[in-house]
Amino acid sequence: MHHRGGHTPFYNSKALELAGVHKDTPNPPGGTFDRDASGELSGRVTDRARSVFSKVGERRTFTADQKAQRDRDGLAYISKQFVRYGLTSVHHEGGNLSALQQVRARGELLHRVSYEATGNVLDAMIASGIATGLGDEWIRFGATSEHTADGSFSERTMALSKTYPGVEPPYQGNIIETQNDLNAWVERVHRGGIQVNCHANGDVAINMVLTAVERAQQLFPRSDARPKITHCTLINDDLLRRIKAAGVVPAVFTSYAYYNTDKFHFYGEDLMKRCMAFRSFLDAGVPAAAGSDFSPGPFDPRMGVQGMVTRTGWNGQTWGANQRISVEEALRINTINGAYNSHEEAIKGSITSGKLADFVVLADDPHTVDQDKIKDIEIVRTVVGGSTVYTA
Repeated sequence: MHHRGGHTPFYNSKALELAGVHKDTPNPPGGTFDRDASGELSGRVTDRARSVFSKVGERRTFTADQKAQRDRDGLAYISKQFVRYGLTSVHHEGGNLSALQQVRARGELLHRVSYEATGNVLDAMIASGIATGLGDEWIRFGATSEHTADGSFSERTMALSKTYPGVEPPYQGNIIETQNDLNAWVERVHRGGIQVNCHANGDVAINMVLTAVERAQQLFPRSDARPKITHCTLINDDLLRRIKAAGVVPAVFTSYAYYNTDKFHFYGEDLMKRCMAFRSFLDAGVPAAAGSDFSPGPFDPRMGVQGMVTRTGWNGQTWGANQRISVEEALRINTINGAYNSHEEAIKGSITSGKLADFVVLADDPHTVDQDKIKDIEIVRTVVGGSTVYTA
């Protein structure tokens, strides 16, 4: 069974046996085989420890043609869902680029895509000299897909400078790779003219990413590089200063403030005052952008705006109220700041003469409705490029 966050599956005793994992198996770097109070395996496996299960058991297989068809059908379906929820542009982390182009060619791509490459596609970009920005108004190469530096916020594996409250034995989360490896990856991407994007939740991981970004910029200065930190969850004053100085764009969880409040008690109010720190970012002049982290988090921007404004979740609990922002600020984070994130603020992100005619018509004004009802505002119409792509 896999947690929706993607960092912590749970295995039964048979799966552990097939993988050769027993109670004396040491934890690998960047991951854990969790144990209960008596030292027995609990079945929970985190981050890099998952790799030993990749060849255990049987999995459904597909032919190349079947995989391509599934990718095309999936992209066409999710595009309909994006515009249904009022999204006109989305940053895609990886995925089948060929299938994406085919879906566009058959007229079923309803939203615009900033394509974030990884794996073979990223390698090919670097080898061919393809930099961020190549493409058109519908599909354009953006930042890289998130390069993972630590674990998960919702699954409690992000790398902290202090131990997790109430956890025994003491645990500070998972660092996925060494500083040297991270430095090398960031430098390679940065030298290739590609916008760096790293996944970093905890303050330890954010520090590591900033160290790598600062080093790359010093070795190979590039103006307006806009390195991106996906999540950038737990900050402090020094990290905030460095984020600002390096021109980093944090893409911070939005819907989590509403959707995941049942997890926040594991961290406590003191830490939550510094998590998803939109107020701190804006006050420091950092152009934070919206990040749903779909599929771990819902991509509905209305839920995101409500959570950012209220910091109150589905269960009525409020955490880190000091990070509340206004509706107007939340809308900017979800629009013009997102466009800035992908170097596209000159053509999208605001209703302005000369920009793309992408907009959403709402049944009510999020500035004036009860803030606890923002997520329920009906989306009447979604327009992309002047064409209506969804109506209620």
